[in-house]
Amino acid sequence: MPSTRRKTVCKSILTANDNGMAGFDVNTARLEYDELGFDTLPLIPGSKAPLARSWQSRPVNRLWRNAPQDANIGIRGGGLASVAILDCDEPQTFDNLTRWLVGLGYQAGDYPTVRTASGEGRHIYTTFGGDLSGDWRVLSKEIGAGEFRYGAGAFVVAPPSMVNGGGAYELISGDFARLPSLALDDVLQIVGNQETQPAPKKPTLPRKAIAMLHGRGLDGYKTNSEAEQALLTSLINAGFEFADVLDLFNRHPCAGKYAELKAKSAKNAERWLHHSFNEAAQWAKTHESPARQTTQAAIAWAESRAWPGRTGAVDRLVFIAHAMIAHRAGRLVYAAACRDLAEQAGISRMTATNATHRLCNAGLLAIETPATVDCAKLYRLKTELDKLGHFLKAPIVRKCQTLSTNHDVFRFMGLGKSAGEIWQVLQDAPATVDELAEKTGRHVKTIKRALERMANLADPLTGEFLPMVASDDPQGASSGEIYHALPVDLDRIAHAIGTAGAGQRQKELHAKERREHARSLMTNKQAQDKQR
Repeated sequence: MPSTRRKTVCKSILTANDNGMAGFDVNTARLEYDELGFDTLPLIPGSKAPLARSWQSRPVNRLWRNAPQDANIGIRGGGLASVAILDCDEPQTFDNLTRWLVGLGYQAGDYPTVRTASGEGRHIYTTFGGDLSGDWRVLSKEIGAGEFRYGAGAFVVAPPSMVNGGGAYELISGDFARLPSLALDDVLQIVGNQETQPAPKKPTLPRKAIAMLHGRGLDGYKTNSEAEQALLTSLINAGFEFADVLDLFNRHPCAGKYAELKAKSAKNAERWLHHSFNEAAQWAKTHESPARQTTQAAIAWAESRAWPGRTGAVDRLVFIAHAMIAHRAGRLVYAAACRDLAEQAGISRMTATNATHRLCNAGLLAIETPATVDCAKLYRLKTELDKLGHFLKAPIVRKCQTLSTNHDVFRFMGLGKSAGEIWQVLQDAPATVDELAEKTGRHVKTIKRALERMANLADPLTGEFLPMVASDDPQGASSGEIYHALPVDLDRIAHAIGTAGAGQRQKELHAKERREHARSLMTNKQAQDKQR
């Protein structure tokens, strides 16, 4: 866009503030921001709160549907302009960042600065293209109170919004069309010593390990030392480090060997535990339990064969999710909650439940113990897969991981699981429609619809063409036409089709439901105790 047009944009927004919002048209201001490449979102009139749900991932045009004329405007981090905002909560923070920007070669007035409704805060607009996890970071103590907001999950209120009981957001210097560019090394100077990668997920204690930590389930071991060696192996397979294991042993009775040594000498006990931990770790590297070997074989079996039928793509993913849960547990009899299966396969809870029923009816799974109010069902993974002739076809070796199809792009409201399976097969080698039908078990019409959509994907907001597959034949999806996969950014496509963040939102919802269920169980238990 020409620079003269960009200056006009800034002047129109400044004029709206100068006139006290008189005659302000929210749609005009939104379009002006859009032309600059800013992602905007409607806020509740007179408020800082978003008007729409899921504003972090929904396309801008969907967010503004049915928005009131007097809505406030927010600017989301990222977007085509890669916008990032330095949010200064205090004047001292703004002064420190101003001096810091001078050190980078940017003088006051070289960048847009917005005064917030309180009159005290400031927003400094920049661009940021660094690889920094998350959506925002707290500024370091040396800089002061505030945040660096750079991802689609963070936003600031933008001019000429007005807050009830306060003032208006006003551009006081600079030009929105001229944003200073910040590099990752620059940003790390002001956000402190924070990691640039997400914190590793804390390992989950296996059910068997929980029982053994509390001194239960030890009857099958000849000595306490042998039992605790088995416990160590279980914790190592779950991903625990020695420091975590030491803490667990210090807080739980376990089998008693470590506690017995600790009563005599804490130093000797820790030395024994560290030696035992290293031995168990070495053993775990070179040995795979029969149960884990079976689960790995089941996953390979599921990945190498076509799953026919309308629900075949989903059934395949849910079966693999069962096998992966069993692999982590190290047992063929395992507990699998429908929410865990849904998250693993990238589907809804009800879809996961229905698929599990079909797998049980097909003889691939068996229910060992029904669910109770505080415990999920126990399933058994069937091992005699060779008897299920209707699933056994010529093996098809797939190189890529099946569960890449649980990406948000292939959610129900996105491209769907069938498209994910087709796209995955094309990662191995180009294929015709008939070959894709043979390898996936999907109907030819389903494959043609999926190929057509993946070949013609485009961002509805920007019009950017985002094809995932292509062919050399311009006549359309015919049986003899050869399709091949294109290098794509699945996250970018998920944002374009409006499904980005669906998996994370599902996990957060499930976590909330689990907390509410646990709270309900506790309340009922307390009520029963009072009655007694």
